[in-house]
Formats: sequence, C-alpha cells, structure tokens
Amino acid sequence: MYRSVCLAAGLVFLAGAAGAPGLKEKEDKTDLKKLDGEWKIESWVQFGQNVAMEATWSFTGEKYTLTMPANTEEGTIAIDQAKKPATIDLTITGGNCKGKDQPSIYKFDGDALIMCFAWPGTTDRPTEFTSTAENRTILITLKRNK
Repeated sequence: MYRSVCLAAGLVFLAGAAGAPGLKEKEDKTDLKKLDGEWKIESWVQFGQNVAMEATWSFTGEKYTLTMPANTEEGTIAIDQAKKPATIDLTITGGNCKGKDQPSIYKFDGDALIMCFAWPGTTDRPTEFTSTAENRTILITLKRNK
C-alpha cells in the first residue's frame, strides 16, 4: 500500500514536471503575441547618430517584414523574454542583408517597442539600450499603428 501511494505521488510529480515545459513555452510566447501587428518607426539611431527613417515593421508570428523606401527586409525572429534584457534574434531571409543574423535585445515601454540591434552579420549582442559610435549598434523605437 505504501509503495503504491509513493509511486502515485511520484507519477503526479513527474506529470507536473512534464507539464512545466509546455507552460514555460506558453509564457515565452506572450511577447510574441504582443509583437504581432504593424509598427511605425518613431526613431532610428545608428552608431549614435539620428537617422531620418520612414519605415514600418510588421510581425506575424515568428516572421517579420521591415519596409523602408529603398529596401524591404524579411525574416524570422526568435525571442527569449526570460532573459534580462529580453532577446530577439533576426534571421534575415530577404532584402539587402539576406543571409545574415542580427542578435538583439528588446523591451516594451508603454505603447512603444524599443529594440537594440547588433550590426547585421556580427555576433556580439547589445547589453543595453544605447547606440554609440563605439558600440556600433542600432537603436530603434517603434509605435504600434492604430
């Protein structure tokens, strides 16, 4: 009797543990859902310099499209919202930087989405939301299109 109770308790524990990754996966997808939709570029700072940029960025699931006057970039994203800061990695599949990856960080600030990108093709992920000539990152602030 004692052995069967312990075995049953162990199975309940294992079932709970087996369910935990699925739960974590759902939690990890919440930011992916927040990204979904079309965003307008509010500011673009590259190597510490403000760049005038009329562009839109749209996310649908794990795919994105960045539409700029002279280039349309497409690709896929992978996010990890559990990291501090949260990470978003681009795999660029179309446009001028096709075939390159772009490690990045992101955060939501009210109705704004702030992302800081390494230069396409480099592997060093930004660690803070700044863009300077020294760190050679791209800091973009987006607002959701209404």
